[in-house]
Amino acid sequence: MKLVAILTASALAALSLSAAATASPGLPDMSGDEAAALAVYAVPDLISATKQTCADRLSPNGFLARHGDSLADRYAAEQDAVWPQARAAMFKFAGAKAGDKLKEFATLPDKTIRPLADALIQQEVARKIHPGSCRNIERMAQAISPLEPEEAGTILSVLFDFASAGDQLVAGLENHSAKP
Repeated sequence: MKLVAILTASALAALSLSAAATASPGLPDMSGDEAAALAVYAVPDLISATKQTCADRLSPNGFLARHGDSLADRYAAEQDAVWPQARAAMFKFAGAKAGDKLKEFATLPDKTIRPLADALIQQEVARKIHPGSCRNIERMAQAISPLEPEEAGTILSVLFDFASAGDQLVAGLENHSAKP
């Protein structure tokens, strides 16, 4: 599902946890809790990438322009807490694509991996944001803003579990598009 994709996959590369609403070969074998940790971890980079990529598509008075930095800061404050599960999820996500090439990288200390992961997340998210999605990403950020990061993570965990199980409810949502 594109929402789970944009919020989760970003988190390793994407918090675009690559958009598939059905039991998709594109979803890595990870738990909903790992996917949620990855999403929570990646939100600051997702916001930064969205503001950069969508600068000419979003209002200078819109939610991200006015409140994006404070929302990113709230999620950044949770990064240390979610890092262990987010790290595991990142390696599962990346391992599905890179295979054995990742083994050496996985042995590096966190102080080395985290800055690299942050740079990859931001780069991948920026690369994957479709210009037509800018407004919906801003709307999602605004929708989750009243929630604590842990609460948003729980919702994302459930959505990921639905998507990875091929749940019909989520599959039906794949074709739903919100009106601007």
